[in-house]
Amino acid sequence: MWKPGTDFATMRCLTYPLLRRLLGLSPQCLPGALSQSKGPILSPKQSSLRQGCSARPGCVTATDVVNYWQKVFETNGIPEARESSEYIVSFVLGAKTFQSLNSKSLHAPLTAVQQEQIQQLSNKRLERMPVQYVLGEWDFQDLTLQMRPPVFIPRPETEALVSLVVEEESRKCETNSGLCFPVPVSHPVILEIGCGSGAIALSLLCKLPQA
Repeated sequence: MWKPGTDFATMRCLTYPLLRRLLGLSPQCLPGALSQSKGPILSPKQSSLRQGCSARPGCVTATDVVNYWQKVFETNGIPEARESSEYIVSFVLGAKTFQSLNSKSLHAPLTAVQQEQIQQLSNKRLERMPVQYVLGEWDFQDLTLQMRPPVFIPRPETEALVSLVVEEESRKCETNSGLCFPVPVSHPVILEIGCGSGAIALSLLCKLPQA
């Protein structure tokens, strides 16, 4: 389980030649701050990707950055490297998923502010902070929940549980409406113990307002 303040000072980092290959950039796009003579090009305490293209601010796109951070996460043993990179970049660009971004957003140059935001969030992920905490929010059913430690992160199985409850209530209503003489149906009573983030109760309240 992730704990704040975990020391990952020994994490491995990408090298300058690999950065160039990943981004397909000319040497002019990578100033001396990221030169090979400087050693490792990335760690939470080192220069940001924003500095990496300060000479030509328009040379890095969302696609470039996703590919770059995927390799950084993989090199440092971060689980779900591709998904983490996509979630962080899409979050900074104001989208829920990377796949929902249009072609223009994918290939438009990132601003210095956007690069800095991605750098800061990615540094947190490099410390193995769950991506839900990194973003500070997570979608559950039709809701967007605020996420921060020590709130439990909702799991996909929990969403399936909510769907089962809603389906069961819908089935009862359909069965009753099909009767020749419909009988009153009592409103469901829902009690959640150990609610954690409150995802189940909030979602059921949204879908079953009569409960």
